[in-house]
Amino acid sequence: MNKKHEQMQMIFKTHGQKLGQAYLGTTGAGAAALEPLALAPVQLGVRPRTFGRYAALNDGYSSVTEGLVLHEIVDRADGFRLLYRHPEHHIAVTVAYEWVSGASAYRQNVSVTNEGSEPIALDHVSSLFVQGMGAEGIRDWNDPAKIRVHYCLQTWEGEGQWRSAGLEELGVFPVAVHPDFAAVHFSSVGTWSTGRFVPMIVIEDVECGQVWYGQIETSSHWHMEIGRRSLGGTSQAGSLYVQLDAASERHGGWWKSLAPGETFQAPTAAFGCAKGGFQEAIRELTRYRRTLLRELPTPGSAYPVIFNDYMNCLWGNPTEESLVPLIEAASRAGAEVFMIDAGWFGSRTANWGQGLGDWNPSGDRFGQEGLPGILGLIRAKGMLPGLWLEIEVCGEEAGLFSKPDDWFLLRGGRRIGASDRVYLDYRNPDVRAYVHGVIDRLAAMGVRYIKNDYNQCVSTGVDEPSGSEAAGLLDYVDAFYQFMDEVRERHPNVIWENCGSGAMRQDYGILQRFDVQSTSDQEIYWKYPAIVSGALATLAPEHAGVWAYPMPVLFPDREQADAALERDAARMQDGEQTVFNMVNGLLANLYMSGRIDRADERNFALVQEGIALFKELRGFIRQSSGIWPTGMMRIGDKQAFGSAGLWNEEQGRAVIAVWRLDSGDECLTLPLAFLRGREAQARQIYPSAAHADKQAGASLNESQGTLTVRLEGRFTARLFEVLV
Repeated sequence: MNKKHEQMQMIFKTHGQKLGQAYLGTTGAGAAALEPLALAPVQLGVRPRTFGRYAALNDGYSSVTEGLVLHEIVDRADGFRLLYRHPEHHIAVTVAYEWVSGASAYRQNVSVTNEGSEPIALDHVSSLFVQGMGAEGIRDWNDPAKIRVHYCLQTWEGEGQWRSAGLEELGVFPVAVHPDFAAVHFSSVGTWSTGRFVPMIVIEDVECGQVWYGQIETSSHWHMEIGRRSLGGTSQAGSLYVQLDAASERHGGWWKSLAPGETFQAPTAAFGCAKGGFQEAIRELTRYRRTLLRELPTPGSAYPVIFNDYMNCLWGNPTEESLVPLIEAASRAGAEVFMIDAGWFGSRTANWGQGLGDWNPSGDRFGQEGLPGILGLIRAKGMLPGLWLEIEVCGEEAGLFSKPDDWFLLRGGRRIGASDRVYLDYRNPDVRAYVHGVIDRLAAMGVRYIKNDYNQCVSTGVDEPSGSEAAGLLDYVDAFYQFMDEVRERHPNVIWENCGSGAMRQDYGILQRFDVQSTSDQEIYWKYPAIVSGALATLAPEHAGVWAYPMPVLFPDREQADAALERDAARMQDGEQTVFNMVNGLLANLYMSGRIDRADERNFALVQEGIALFKELRGFIRQSSGIWPTGMMRIGDKQAFGSAGLWNEEQGRAVIAVWRLDSGDECLTLPLAFLRGREAQARQIYPSAAHADKQAGASLNESQGTLTVRLEGRFTARLFEVLV
């Protein structure tokens, strides 16, 4: 059986009553040699046949997969569905493939139903299992010039840090004449699903010019595995496999009892392959991710310019006297949303972090008209009002804290939490009704933008009567997803932002329910380019909210903001720091902050110009995908001189940011493959000559396919457009 979609070929092989997947690639070459290794496209563990027979997946972690018998193949216009049954365990397993329109990718959904008369205990259900990769070509599979694995590291204020390695560097290498058991694992435990890695992978066959890519979509535990299945002996016959899972006792402590007739649905995963390398993989993943995004309640569904009063600005201390000049400045600059971040619900003297959950406006921060008066001023200035929430937690000093224990996540019968906060349990209908009421009330006040933050992580799991704590956590995550789906139907005119202390919860399980994703809490402007360049690969660019904070008040200076602004005024007069900030945000979703109400004429004009340019570019941004002419930037490299950009093949247009940090070089040459042999034009599009003393030099070499730029000053940035 050969299934084709876009550039992909997926080949299955029948052996009696069994159907196994054998190959995934773009050419079909070498597929016949892989047919003896065909295996059902799902990995299962059913107690007592526990999932953990071997250290890697060569023969399957358990014998359950080997016992699956094909019952039905259902072809559909948008994909196909395979139904397997296991005669011993009396389970039905459905593996549904959904082709992604316009992208060389598919979504895979796996469900398991107990068709027997007794409960069964599952201890592993893969979301995706695929093999038959990297078998073409003449190089040995472990040759470092053959396969490269690209993965993304994450940490707080240091998101989007991409790395690339060969299989042997990662621990997958040949050792004997027996089948290979080595594998490389990436995983996460808890609800900060992107606190260590992003749950996506790119595998590049450098020799043959093919690339495979995938992601798993859950905010709970997850695990990704790359290994090799082979026949053993002296033969090189074999191929790479990938397993993505979020329901595994071995890799996250998950197990679940299924009653007769009950079905378990594993979290969704997506995968694909294409000709090319890393850049082509991200292009296809970006096309796929765009199919998950919702239309915005704005004219033309345009992503609005947001001003948020938190980062390098008010730092969670909004008052009438500080907000009014910021609202006026943001409106004059061209912002379309003004968002009041944390603190709007607490008194001036209280520790508002301990009172989260009641969400009542402060009585002493906003003057005689209170918060409604401030929201009215925002609307009067032509902007949508926004507020910050953290709707999954409750502070110990909140009235909400007095609710019964079944309102909260429990472990060992006790409420889970830290730093005077505990977590609400969205599996409880009363919790959902309460939070719906909060959002209804804010929407009635005119709030049209909500930033939902998530500053702590539920770790190993929560109490669950029918399974492990990890199973309870996955059920809780699904319940919160369902709640957000209800909210979006209930308030279709409200824009939602997802923030998890920056991007600590940036998986596409949660992101398909939100319109904007915070990319970081990074507050040092010259460190942000390394985060921006990485985010263009982990997110659809228009989905990625990137801070631009001219005239910053850094966190240590927040109590002496006026003095800090006066101290720094002289070194900001040339506008270069403002330009750098604006360039950071012009490749993605521009997300403004900083004390722009204190900007001088030149700096304010640069802010206005940058916002106006973003409004011109935002249609292009949502139709383009990332390029990295000089590779990914690293956040620890203060000497960096780097670039990142967006490319649209249909328009023949690229927009490229160039950042010079403390590099001693003034010139940087950018290889641009799309230039080679084509007539082209290049120009600087930000800043304009009217607002900057220095214009960067730029020269094209179409025959070599390069753009060379000159930035004379350290810690400077410029934005260029290239047309072919």
